[in-house]
Amino acid sequence: VTIPNSVTSIGNFAFESCSGLTSVTIPESVTSIGGYAFEGCTGLTSITIPNSVTSIGEAAFSYCKGLTSVTIPSSVTSVGEEAFRSCSNLTSIVVDKDNTYYDSRDNSNAIIQTSSNTLISGCKNTVIPSSVTSIGNKAFYNCSGLTSITIPESVTSIGNNAFYNCSGLTSITIPESVTSIGESAFQGCSSLTSVTCQAKNVPSTGTYVFSNVPKNTATLYVPEESVNAYKSANEWKDFGTILPIVEPVSIQGDANGNGEVEIGDVTSVLTLMATPDATGYNNKAADANGNGEIEIGDVTTILTIMAGGE
Repeated sequence: VTIPNSVTSIGNFAFESCSGLTSVTIPESVTSIGGYAFEGCTGLTSITIPNSVTSIGEAAFSYCKGLTSVTIPSSVTSVGEEAFRSCSNLTSIVVDKDNTYYDSRDNSNAIIQTSSNTLISGCKNTVIPSSVTSIGNKAFYNCSGLTSITIPESVTSIGNNAFYNCSGLTSITIPESVTSIGESAFQGCSSLTSVTCQAKNVPSTGTYVFSNVPKNTATLYVPEESVNAYKSANEWKDFGTILPIVEPVSIQGDANGNGEVEIGDVTSVLTLMATPDATGYNNKAADANGNGEIEIGDVTTILTIMAGGE
């Protein structure tokens, strides 16, 4: 389909459920794409959104299961909720670097609202940046290809239906920073066997947060001092097994976690100094001098331990 260059707007539901549509050319004359405009166009394998478009409506490309990548141009100032919901084969999301309303910082493969640091749309390859403070409503809705996700300590809220029906997730860790979780946030995550919530104060929740999660067999891990609070809290108390988080045993200075203190731990500390969010390291052990920070003094302490000192 080639849309004439006299068209300025693609209306709501314009191509809804047009499963035979395999390609469409949107001209530079178009400034808005309406709600549900291409919903259910399962045969659509690619889409080019021209730099004239300022608005993408609610669920505009939802259930476009053939899409593998999408680029949001610099002209877009509004992206509706669920714009790319249930695009199960989407692996790449890029926002033009000159867009001042949205971004895909740190190669995150996500659409992030710049002003609020809210991740509004993700895919199975999304890596949530440590600057994101909120995971928006339906951000990963029906993202069945999502098998793992790390929620950084910067996140304080998880929106309604954020991970709805992410059936590929087997475990999830909710960081201590999270204070609220919206309704149905993890509903339908049917493969979850382990949920870890690091918050000492039980986060407030909407209803049906863990509906259709196998709570009878899944284990909820929480801070030891908060076990009883979770056992009496709505949504959380339904887990059949609630256990305290067991902190790994740390060897002082064993930053790389290989069971001994050696020169590789010095390298690991230097890495953590340069990239505090780096994963795969034992941060507690890396703080070899115990001052609460990972800094050059820890290198000195590790070298002392290696030399046979204390």
